[in-house]
Amino acid sequence: MTENVIYDVKGLIKDLNDLEPGLKNKMLQAYRKEAKPVETKIKHAIPETAPLPGMRISKNPHGRLAWGAVKKADATSIRFRTSGSRKFKITSLASIWVMSPMTAIADVAGKGIGIPRDEFTKVYAYKGGTRRHRVTTQGINMIRRLKMEHKNNFVYPAVEASLPDVERQIILVLEEYAAKVNRKLG
Repeated sequence: MTENVIYDVKGLIKDLNDLEPGLKNKMLQAYRKEAKPVETKIKHAIPETAPLPGMRISKNPHGRLAWGAVKKADATSIRFRTSGSRKFKITSLASIWVMSPMTAIADVAGKGIGIPRDEFTKVYAYKGGTRRHRVTTQGINMIRRLKMEHKNNFVYPAVEASLPDVERQIILVLEEYAAKVNRKLG
């Protein structure tokens, strides 16, 4: 994917708000309109039923990691970010997030090395105390089955071809609103 660098988006947002209240919101609506087809493709790529039988909500009725338990399996969110990253030099301005925890886990399963780093989990808070436990082979088995049945990695391949076009459209939206600010200020 091509990499376009846009500087001072925060300044553009501030200038839009100074120029006319509500202009920033109009820009965000135009931005979301351009990202909506990609979001729709992602929603269609996410399976309606759990890829593996153990992921069904009937198998884990009280947990957050059942298929569609906390959020619907195809729940997504279009995000616009103007602040910089604390870890990376380049920050994504536009992103579409998959909101369901199990959908995200099933999608990225198998993209790492597939071997647990440690024998035990890190210590974490639990019911007023702390706790840690041994890492089991459940995750390794889940990854193996998902990869074997080709039921992982469904989000990015569904939109990969259309990303450059959407990126260009979003840049055009930003340029349009930057031109409005420049005309008013210049």
